[in-house]
Amino acid sequence: MDILKDIWAKFRTLKAWQKFVVLLILYVLFSALTGFGSSTGSGSKVTSNVRSYPVIYVRHAVINPATISVAFDIKNDGTVPIKPKCTIRMQDASGTYKGFDYFDISDEIAANQTKEVVVKLTITKQGAEYVDTFSGECTATTSDTGTNAGESVVISDIQNMSATDSSEGWYWGASFKANQKPMTQMNCTVKALNKTGKVIGSHSYRANTVNDGTVVSYGQNERWDADASKEMVLSIVSFDVKCTL
Repeated sequence: MDILKDIWAKFRTLKAWQKFVVLLILYVLFSALTGFGSSTGSGSKVTSNVRSYPVIYVRHAVINPATISVAFDIKNDGTVPIKPKCTIRMQDASGTYKGFDYFDISDEIAANQTKEVVVKLTITKQGAEYVDTFSGECTATTSDTGTNAGESVVISDIQNMSATDSSEGWYWGASFKANQKPMTQMNCTVKALNKTGKVIGSHSYRANTVNDGTVVSYGQNERWDADASKEMVLSIVSFDVKCTL
């Protein structure tokens, strides 16, 4: 405090133009320091935007004439975890019977992961049994601009699972693992090769990983195997497997 009093006392003894010069110098120094700080702050500022995430219909079931349950998948195709907000709708083709609602997903969805969510919707005019058209959107406020969509995954432990079923004939396919967490969805293409390395069969499907990384088909109409002739099955020597997120 004594130092400040001494400085103030000396300042008061200065002439008017000297006071002006001192104040001007202090102003310039303060502006320079403030400008440096604000520049650093603006340079490191992170901008958040609302980002949309893929939503895929899975199934629905009638609970009563006015209520249905709807299952849908949300895929986090970004690089950071999210807790999205979703709007889900179901209606019939004419729009006579319809229902919608808003939902907050409280369980965090990790990057590259897909979460299945089941919700209930109230359908107008007690027309639950008539609705068959789904639409939905999920968004989250995030600064993440990255994506892993289309990225290849590492495949291992490929095993030939081709065989014959006494009642349905011959089929071919392979079992394998991916270096991804459980419930990671991906697109896979499996090619069967003969002893000369020629591709004698190719099969693509939507897939999903289970606890140990094993890849299985995902979805009601997806198959990990494909129908084949006995000749083809017996000609398979190896596989070329590729999966992408």
